[in-house]
Amino acid sequence: MKHFPRLSALSLLLAIFVQPSLQASELAEKFGKMPLVQDVSISPDGETLAGTFHIDGKAVVMTAPFGQHETTALVSLKSSADRIESVDWVNNKRLLINASRAKYIAGRFYRIHTMYAVNSDGSDLLEIRNQATYKKAEDSRVAGLQSTYLLNDLAEDDEHVLVRAYDERDRGYAVFKVNVYDSKFSKVESAAGDRSGFVSDRKGNVLFSTVLDKHLLSIELKKAPDQPWQKLKTIDLTGDIDFFPVGLSADGKAVLVNTDYKNNFNHLAYFDLATGEISAPVYQVEGHDISTTYSKAGKLIGYGFTKDFYEQVFIDSEQHDKNQQIKALMPDRHSYITSYSDDGKRVVIYSVKDNQPGRFLTLDFNTKKAAFWFSQYPHLEKTALPSVTSIAFTSRDGLPLQGYLTTPLQKDKAAPVILFPHGGPISRDSKNFDPFVQFFSAMGYAVLQVNFRGSAGFGTQFETAGYKQWGRKMQDDLMDALAAVSANPDLDTKRSCIVGASYGGYAALVASFRDSDKFQCFVSISGISDLTAMLRSDGANNDTRKAIQIATIGDYENDAKTLDAVSAIHHLDKIKKPLLLVHGVKDTRVPYKQSSELYSALKAKGIPVSYLEQEDGTHFFDTEQERTEAFAEMETFLKRYLPL
Repeated sequence: MKHFPRLSALSLLLAIFVQPSLQASELAEKFGKMPLVQDVSISPDGETLAGTFHIDGKAVVMTAPFGQHETTALVSLKSSADRIESVDWVNNKRLLINASRAKYIAGRFYRIHTMYAVNSDGSDLLEIRNQATYKKAEDSRVAGLQSTYLLNDLAEDDEHVLVRAYDERDRGYAVFKVNVYDSKFSKVESAAGDRSGFVSDRKGNVLFSTVLDKHLLSIELKKAPDQPWQKLKTIDLTGDIDFFPVGLSADGKAVLVNTDYKNNFNHLAYFDLATGEISAPVYQVEGHDISTTYSKAGKLIGYGFTKDFYEQVFIDSEQHDKNQQIKALMPDRHSYITSYSDDGKRVVIYSVKDNQPGRFLTLDFNTKKAAFWFSQYPHLEKTALPSVTSIAFTSRDGLPLQGYLTTPLQKDKAAPVILFPHGGPISRDSKNFDPFVQFFSAMGYAVLQVNFRGSAGFGTQFETAGYKQWGRKMQDDLMDALAAVSANPDLDTKRSCIVGASYGGYAALVASFRDSDKFQCFVSISGISDLTAMLRSDGANNDTRKAIQIATIGDYENDAKTLDAVSAIHHLDKIKKPLLLVHGVKDTRVPYKQSSELYSALKAKGIPVSYLEQEDGTHFFDTEQERTEAFAEMETFLKRYLPL
């Protein structure tokens, strides 16, 4: 990690608006920038802000006085392949930074997490590392491979935090209490016996954990440090209800859980410790899964879910009133609190529109003053961009589906279509500002996004409808979406290209041989070309992962033919139209050979295929250079094979 001097707002802006490279086009430069700032939080006393900024191609942790633009840069990472995963306040003056790096182990890359503590002025940087456990690190089989993760910032303790760190004695990630000034570790809970999934309360008592036995997950409770673990429920990970403990009830007789028990949607209910019964829903959202809960001083105050945007609901009356005030401040934007001081009087607000970048603002409820802090994409603030329209349609087998359509501002003729399926696939698209969507639109293309079956947030039945449907009904949903918008006079669906990343990249590759008559070209970013090889790579040495794969995707040992039928590498003779592959060598989700080997095979057959291999690239575009390079490559490819 590197230390940096104090930077003024002027020097920060100068650092952001660097001269564009000669290789990338103006559009690629404009939309390929990383967000200026993300993951903004406020110190417990409300005096200081912290966030991750992108400066000169690198991620930099910075702080600033509340409501002010003058920033102090604390640390940055040496390699562009490294990531700052999170920044958390320990006390009013000290922060924890979790960084990760890609490490090549046993034939593929994995991410290793390292934790650092640093003062808010950049002084006293310390790596949080359990030296006692690894004092013979050179001889340890996990030397240099141990990761550390924050479990609890211990709001009532200014010197310590709880972390999960690998303990070779347990062969798992145990819980330790750590001094953030000298990195001294003391063990709190053992990970022996495959125990993990620890959840603690505000005071640092470890209340919940899980024990995994192949595909069976036991959720257990420890009501006091000196008591034994009590089994609450055992879940079959290959097909069962969701059961995520949130916290104990005020009387200690029940556990609040996020579950879909006797319900199609995840909701909040109580699990009775005496009877083992799950109550009727206490809090629920019609038609949507609750994905997040908010607590204060150990008490539930609200929850969150996603419709077109992320939504917050507060059951605490004071917090509800504050949330309503924030919505009233910017009625034309979608705004919500992302961080607040311990007394709740000072908050950070994130505000976004479908066609305007996200902005971070500060609000002081004492003075009733709100102030703009930074835009995530300041160079796009004055750029006119198209809005995103919701669409709804029914699949060929009668399943109601929804998605989004973005058409270019210039409508002098019907626009070619970019079908842009999301990754995951247990994820979802929303109306949040998306530089990818706006980049394609600025080029003159309409962009079609689909929440196909298997997407998250729409209930258990909808998600499980995608099980074992990779390249099949999930792919049908994408084609049905294209057909559903074909009557729109602003679109020319007969001239289309499918572009996707991760699962979306896989869908693009499947389309290249299964649905090639509907498209002029295909773009796969970090996509999967050989599903059997991918599942074998992930599941061969992990019984749990393998069992989940069999239930949700397929069995690479006993049903390889079914998986090969929906894998591009086994249909080379059917791929005839132009294909662009983009992949990072340090991808820890999908090995880059999934793209490089497909490229070599297609190239040998004379198929028009291009391949951009990014040496330090990961599964995501973590740097501006990688994103801009990929955008420029896509722009060149699309202009050639899907001309306007």
